[in-house]
Amino acid sequence: MGKRVVGLDISSRCIVAVEVEGSAGKQPTLTNVHRVELPEGVARDSEVIDITEVSLAITKLWKDAGFQSKRVVLGVGNQRVLVRHHQVPVMPEAQLRQALPYLVADLLPVPIDETILDFYPIGPVPDSAPQEMSGLLVAALKESVETDVATIAQSGLNVVGVDLTPFAMLRTMHLGGSPAGTHMYVKIGARTTHLVITRDGVPQFIRTLPIGGEHIIDAIAEATNVGRGEAEEVKHRVGIENGANPLYRAASEAQLEVLRGILGSIRSTIGFYLGNHEDEEIQSILMLGLTARAPGYVQAVAEHVGVAATVVSPLTAIRIANGVDESKLRQAELELAAPIGLALGRS
Repeated sequence: MGKRVVGLDISSRCIVAVEVEGSAGKQPTLTNVHRVELPEGVARDSEVIDITEVSLAITKLWKDAGFQSKRVVLGVGNQRVLVRHHQVPVMPEAQLRQALPYLVADLLPVPIDETILDFYPIGPVPDSAPQEMSGLLVAALKESVETDVATIAQSGLNVVGVDLTPFAMLRTMHLGGSPAGTHMYVKIGARTTHLVITRDGVPQFIRTLPIGGEHIIDAIAEATNVGRGEAEEVKHRVGIENGANPLYRAASEAQLEVLRGILGSIRSTIGFYLGNHEDEEIQSILMLGLTARAPGYVQAVAEHVGVAATVVSPLTAIRIANGVDESKLRQAELELAAPIGLALGRS
């Protein structure tokens, strides 16, 4: 087996890390998983705000989990990371990396020297002359990424890679094979939701929403005048299935108010994509994140969007090593697509 690598996913609420052995092999193995909670306000999704507090949390995570590796791949993916469809001239990868800043400088809302750029190729542009290829342009703020890397380094660890969270998520979900046809993945995180449309397993469109499960908990707490802990318990135990019950009507309406924002964005994203790809249809919506399991949520997505929806597990195709804590694994299951995929992207 190959070296072990740890995929690290930072949200506004917690840090989730997964250790994978043999990530470049045919049968990578998940060898360890752990998460730690973060104090309020020290991080946003994939973005460190308080270096000291987050570094202490990472140090605690490594100590408590007993990870063998100090090699870390970090995920980035929030509203401040631009992802858009773009076309570039066909050229060798090394040459494209050098030329990319000059090719896209006019497209970015910030100076090019303040960004870190990447390009994910999708395929050739038909009838283009000179020949071009289409793909996804990714531009992350350099300052934000450097802060995250410095935080991990302060914890005594070595960042060996940085990857876009939606790309990592797909890497995990497609480990056992990519679904044919066109599908949408919906990952509801803490305060961010990722919408990813794939065709035959290849990402075609990515959108990040500034809405997540924590906003739903906030809404429940405000509407029912309870603490956030109790509001979270209501969300996961009751969800929106008992809105007719007077005991839960206020909580249900509060959840639906936030959820409508996500549902509307899913519908508009599908509409925009299909408007530019009239020969396709979205065959299913595949949902990830703990919020997806809240009672009634998947049904609401299917009914409001008009596409079959289901919760999918990121653990289907990866081998689980003996000794991995089963309870921890299942508790964090729907949060593991991104950290597993981050580790898989590095040998």
